[in-house]
Amino acid sequence: MRNLFIVLFVAQACSPSSEKTAENVPETTEKKAFTFAGITASNQFDGARLNDFVQLSESAFQATISPESIPVNASAWFSFKIWSNEKKAIQLSLNYTHHKHRFIPKLSKDGKNWNSFQGQLALNHDSTTVTFNVTVSPDTLWISAQEVFSSEITYDWVDSFIALKSFISKKSAGKSVLNQDVFVVSSESEETKSSAVLIARQHPPEVPGGSIAFKSFFENIMSDSELAISFREKFNLYVFPLINPDGSDLGNWRHNANGVDLNRDWQDFTQPETQIVRDFVASKTEKEGKVISFGIDFHTSYNGPYLLILDSANEANMKTKIIPNWIEGVGDDPLNMNDYRRRDQALPYCYNWFYNQLGVEAVTLEEGDEIDRDTIRARATLYADKWMESMLASLDE
Repeated sequence: MRNLFIVLFVAQACSPSSEKTAENVPETTEKKAFTFAGITASNQFDGARLNDFVQLSESAFQATISPESIPVNASAWFSFKIWSNEKKAIQLSLNYTHHKHRFIPKLSKDGKNWNSFQGQLALNHDSTTVTFNVTVSPDTLWISAQEVFSSEITYDWVDSFIALKSFISKKSAGKSVLNQDVFVVSSESEETKSSAVLIARQHPPEVPGGSIAFKSFFENIMSDSELAISFREKFNLYVFPLINPDGSDLGNWRHNANGVDLNRDWQDFTQPETQIVRDFVASKTEKEGKVISFGIDFHTSYNGPYLLILDSANEANMKTKIIPNWIEGVGDDPLNMNDYRRRDQALPYCYNWFYNQLGVEAVTLEEGDEIDRDTIRARATLYADKWMESMLASLDE
């Protein structure tokens, strides 16, 4: 049985107490390979985070992990490749220059298939260093806080999925800070007005909810099931699978390439990525007459899963009751999150923008860091089904 550990976090993944980051100046991490005594560690891939690597003793090595900028949320992302001239058991330490250890390491032999580390993890007195034993060999081993979903990996999945779906289109909605495309994937018809918007991966490390749950949710609503077909006949879908491609490819803990937390930028809109969504939605509603009916923003928290929902007063004022009906529809299913949290609608979160500016219901869907991946996929499928049912029912309200 895996040896579990307890870590006290300064701030949770999507906590309202997270620091504002508008004046952060991101540091660029040099892409390089570090070699000592036949052991090589490399950050030369998109999504990597390895700031230094040194040898401590004959069989002990330490990786230094630093955030892109300070202040930053306590989401200490690490990701690197490691290999050796010959097969060897080593002691590996991850030393964090800011905040504490958070994620159980995920291991992969190919960068595609991942498993959680199953051995013992030893924390130092203040949880800023974690040490564990691992076997390295000439075959590359990926060690990462979560599965790596870079922009290339994400959009390769999107392209392969929509290649078989003639009703889905993908186009660039604009450019990120580093001039990467921020793509929107759409299913729409000229006659249909009611629409929904899905947004994923504002925060790079939040892979369980922002990539894994999102992927299953998206695939379900774009599937050939009778429910999904009926839903798409009544609703357009505008989906942003990766709103922060720069931060994801840079291996950032939290921010975009300007050092800004995008999920605190939905009032001032200082960043190109949030402006892209705002302007895209405005073009659909103001120029094409579409009507946004719901918004979902996909995230991950160390204490997920849960939904952030409207506060009681605003929920009571809504003409539609999609969220309450959605929760009721999930009922006592074993996959029920059983945790529905209300937050102040004045906070500059994405889901609050949907309510405050567009006057529609919206949620932030949060998964948990270490939830079993099959459970995440099954829960996302369930919640997608019940959401579609609630959305269709809202047309009769």
